[in-house]
Amino acid sequence: MSLLRALFGWIARHALLFVLVLAVMVVAAQLVPDPGSRSALQGSIARLDAAAADVRRQLQTLEGRAVTRLDATQRTSLAAIDARLAELARQERELADRKPDRFDLLRSPREAIAANARREIDLGLIAQEVQFLTLLRTNVATRGRALSFDGQIARHRQDIAALDAAIAADAANIAALPSRLSPRRYMRGSLPPRDLATIYRERQQENRRKRDVAIAALRFAEQARREIGDIATLATPNVAIASLQKPLAALQAARTAQSHKLETAIERAARLWYVRLGIHDKLWPAFWILIGIVLAPFAIRTLFYWVLAPLATLQRPIQLLADAAPIPLPTERSSVSRAINLVEGQQLLVRQGFVQSVSLAGTKATQWLLDGRHPFSSLASGLYFLTRIEGQARDVVTVSATRDPFAEIAVLSLPAGAAAVLQPRAIAGVVQPVAMPLRITSHWRLCTLNAWLTWQLRFLVFHGPAEIILTGGRGVRIEAAVMGRSIGQDQLIGFSAGIAYTTGRTETFIPYLFGGEPLLKDRIAAGAGVLIAEESPMNSRLQRGAKRGLEGIVDALLKPLGI
Repeated sequence: MSLLRALFGWIARHALLFVLVLAVMVVAAQLVPDPGSRSALQGSIARLDAAAADVRRQLQTLEGRAVTRLDATQRTSLAAIDARLAELARQERELADRKPDRFDLLRSPREAIAANARREIDLGLIAQEVQFLTLLRTNVATRGRALSFDGQIARHRQDIAALDAAIAADAANIAALPSRLSPRRYMRGSLPPRDLATIYRERQQENRRKRDVAIAALRFAEQARREIGDIATLATPNVAIASLQKPLAALQAARTAQSHKLETAIERAARLWYVRLGIHDKLWPAFWILIGIVLAPFAIRTLFYWVLAPLATLQRPIQLLADAAPIPLPTERSSVSRAINLVEGQQLLVRQGFVQSVSLAGTKATQWLLDGRHPFSSLASGLYFLTRIEGQARDVVTVSATRDPFAEIAVLSLPAGAAAVLQPRAIAGVVQPVAMPLRITSHWRLCTLNAWLTWQLRFLVFHGPAEIILTGGRGVRIEAAVMGRSIGQDQLIGFSAGIAYTTGRTETFIPYLFGGEPLLKDRIAAGAGVLIAEESPMNSRLQRGAKRGLEGIVDALLKPLGI
């Protein structure tokens, strides 16, 4: 039954939230000028028509213009072509960065719409020039290679003709030599004498080898030249106006869309009231906003659990007073009421509604604040207008939470030199020597990540000698922090100031994801100290509704101050 009640409650809350979101969107549409209104649509159509006329005039000025600005000399230079291509790439990037979105195009004035159309035309001009210069660069480079091969072919043919002439001359020289018996047939000055015919034949053989090499190089150059073919110089075309009319098509499409919206707006005025208000157009946006509202807490909790919370375990723990004396464990458990025995020289400061009975003897008076040095903390935690009872011999005061049937009382003894970090909300009273009032010190930890993660930037430390009367729902448990403890933040009332305190991520993800567990838990390190916990935190027993919501806001504002 409780599950069905919770399910129906969840559905009802989110249905109400959906109605509120839809109402806000409808009211905002009525207050803020809607770009889909009739007057706005008519103005938009007029601006689009004016921009189209500007584009047509600009296209007329481009008729007959060359596609590139390079002159005839520059069109044959690879360096000039590369420099122009780099300049065009820079201009294209600048124009691309100035591209407006569709929202700006439809809502900007005439100048902005025309400027966007001119930008698109400039981009088209750049694209045409880049395409032509790319082809021109290939043409110039290819013609350069062809000219290089033509020069090589001419040189190889000249070399072959010269070698043929040298070979023929050596053959004629051999034929003109005298007989072997003639001294003119031999080279003078050589020992032994060499036959000139042998020398001519050796030179012929070397020339034939060179001729074969030249013929092979000639054939390679001729083959490469045939593969290149005839390369004609590219003629520079004019700007292609037809390919630059894309902005006109875009403006016409936008005008058509605006005209359709105008017709729809006119028809809507004659329909039902909820159609006239545009509620049906906002149902799906409101639904997706509701989905975002529902899923946002889960996304945030997932991010916090897997990203932020692990950082808490890596931080150094907080230790406020490392040299504080140990606190003894109480001999009695918490109970509904507790008898406080006062002796001469002691006084009891107790909250309103916690005095059940008191001895007739002794002096009673009103204590304005628990600690005058911390007036704001005393006021915010309810420790004001306290009952002060001066102890006499064998005075007994019975302390009990007379206004809370679930609260119990426990007494924490702080000997001299001992100190405890406590939440003032859990303090019902203090027994202190008259000559040595309870001392309270504040400790700020603004530079500690643990303090920011738990949103507790200040710690209040209570110093002995004193006896602190604590109250908590269904009891207060005071136990030794021998093995170290992990506890919920709402349950932790205090701990010894000498042990280390830190935070850690809750152990179970799914319960935390659905709001059943807090993200962080307090961790008390093992040491010679005590841990003070409330059995059933009062926050879980407070009523829901507007009062609880306001109290929650106040608690959130006071938590950084350690109250």
